[in-house]
Amino acid sequence: MRQATAQEIENWDNLVAANPDGGNPLQSHAYGQFKRAYGWQPYYIIHELEDITVAVLYISRTVAGLGQLWYAPKGPGIASAVQLQHLLKDFHDPKAFMLKIEPDLMATEKAASEMTDLGLVKAKFDLQWNRYTVTVDLRPSEDEIIAGFKQKTRYNIRLAERKGVKVEPVPYSEEAAGTMYDLMLATQARAGFYMRDRAYLTKFWKTHAAAGRGQFFFAKYEGKVLAGIFALYEGRQGLYKDGGSTREHPELQAPYLLQWEAMRWLKAKGCTEYDLHGTPPSHRFGDSSHPLSGLAQFKSGFHPGIVTEYVGVYDYPLKPAKYRFWNKAGEKIVAGYSFRVKKELFY
Repeated sequence: MRQATAQEIENWDNLVAANPDGGNPLQSHAYGQFKRAYGWQPYYIIHELEDITVAVLYISRTVAGLGQLWYAPKGPGIASAVQLQHLLKDFHDPKAFMLKIEPDLMATEKAASEMTDLGLVKAKFDLQWNRYTVTVDLRPSEDEIIAGFKQKTRYNIRLAERKGVKVEPVPYSEEAAGTMYDLMLATQARAGFYMRDRAYLTKFWKTHAAAGRGQFFFAKYEGKVLAGIFALYEGRQGLYKDGGSTREHPELQAPYLLQWEAMRWLKAKGCTEYDLHGTPPSHRFGDSSHPLSGLAQFKSGFHPGIVTEYVGVYDYPLKPAKYRFWNKAGEKIVAGYSFRVKKELFY
């Protein structure tokens, strides 16, 4: 384990794309710089293991009385429990009392057992929306991809095209960010999901757009924006990070065409997978009481009947006594203070 050189940091996103998992947008250089503004120290670390090299973005912050908490958002970029075992053995920092990881390994009984065998503890909270998600394979031709959608989804895409809905990538601007935030507010009012504040999201969009890692897409009808998304991309993966829509002209089905055009754009960028960012777990997919049920119905049209389930967040205790306190009460205290007093999420 060593810190990346200046040259490696300059080439960071290409190193992440070369990881065994093919890269993840939340392991980008831009994401580390963004989180720096919110109390986290980014570390760009190279793990040179037995037969592979893994570039990992860790973000760290100090917890009073305990030491440093290290977190690899949607990482490390390994592809097996064996690779993870070697990486954990390579991890060392004398100030750290725990490491929180979030690898994109598929959730199976075998995987859960392997995590436990490595000394990992299942975390109490998932930190990203997409532990359960729908992913679209972008490797086939466009005709083959769209043929795999539900019939209703294909119909709605073509309907939006016929009715004159236009979708285009839009460069970052304060105006575009304001439009995007207003679209999200309109959707939040209908769906009731938690939403970060305007300053946080605007900085996120601006940072990632400036780094060439994020892109606005807006669906317009007769010059008026009906829906929008902000997509991230890194290596093989495109990610539907944020989105929203108005209630105007629902008959035009603009969000369907919006997602399809974003997929086409990401495919042209070299992405081979598009993560639609969050659904209920498989056993609750048809449960109308789940807060994501409406979004799940929409997203499932792009990959019928298939939910991708990852192992989620695991903790790696480095100083057991301090970790036990953190797990029992410390995390709740710190997260509660951050939310009530600082008006922001700890993570």
